[in-house]
Amino acid sequence: MEELSQKQLKTRWADIKKQIKERQLLAYRVGIPLDKWDEYIHSTPPESEINRIYFAIQEDRKSKALRIKEELSKIVGYREAKEYSKKSGVSDTVIREVIEGKKEMAGYDIINRLELFLSVIVSGFELSIENPLNVKSYTYEQIGEITSDIDKIAESLKYYCYKLTELSRKMEKDKDWNGNEIEPTYSLERSIERLSELKTHIDLFWRFI
Repeated sequence: MEELSQKQLKTRWADIKKQIKERQLLAYRVGIPLDKWDEYIHSTPPESEINRIYFAIQEDRKSKALRIKEELSKIVGYREAKEYSKKSGVSDTVIREVIEGKKEMAGYDIINRLELFLSVIVSGFELSIENPLNVKSYTYEQIGEITSDIDKIAESLKYYCYKLTELSRKMEKDKDWNGNEIEPTYSLERSIERLSELKTHIDLFWRFI
């Protein structure tokens, strides 16, 4: 194994601490002694200990990704990936990569979301004890993102009303960056398409919860 510089070690340790703060029982999972954690959180452990914890976390991520892969493979095909993507909050590309074994060491953000998703739809599948998510917190997060998107569309529609009024006064069409004329309903159609996507997302999400 290539020896790391002091700067690289500190960066590695900072990343480890960030992961553990977000997933606190991970410290227990990777064997950090309770009496050492307070010391470790305010200083940098020996190189051997940093590397031991780093590789233990990698192995933990691999084992959890494999567990998810085995369950997803039973229920998700190519066609279902997009639907389950909206339900889980993980892109369909990532879901397929997990199923195909291309992402054998998924990040904890992906692991957290897919574990929660599977715990809801697969009888007997349980969250890892370190997973900080629950259905209630996930629901708030997802609904927050959806309402934020709706707010943005509402602002866009307000601007569209103003722009349409201005164009009607001038009796002319708007133009794009290249000087080409744009149909008056172009931005309205984009807003309708986006609202339709959000409606589908909400419908799928409500079936999930």
